[in-house]
Amino acid sequence: MSSYMWSIDDVAARDIAYWLAPGGTDNGVWADTWTQIADLEFNDVAQVLDLLATADVGGYAAIPGGQRARAEGPVRHRLWVDSMQYGLAEDLLIRFMRDRSAHGRAACR
Repeated sequence: MSSYMWSIDDVAARDIAYWLAPGGTDNGVWADTWTQIADLEFNDVAQVLDLLATADVGGYAAIPGGQRARAEGPVRHRLWVDSMQYGLAEDLLIRFMRDRSAHGRAACR
């Protein structure tokens, strides 16, 4: 049995890494390597990708394969970020979640 090997040139020529879930959305910032960081609600995807792009951190969000078929509630989007910028991406996400939580509490008062 043989397997096809991608050369480094072939991988670098692609817009999005081939191992990421298909059909997603990226923020236009290039990354050589990607890692999963969080699951997001649909309403947060665009805002988080914009936030990451502003900080020059690559971001990509998609629904993981098979999740839509077995979903009982809202389908969540998996977020991948540039592995080399993971710490910054994590900090930005924490701030985003705190701000969203604070706005939610203020609206309830």
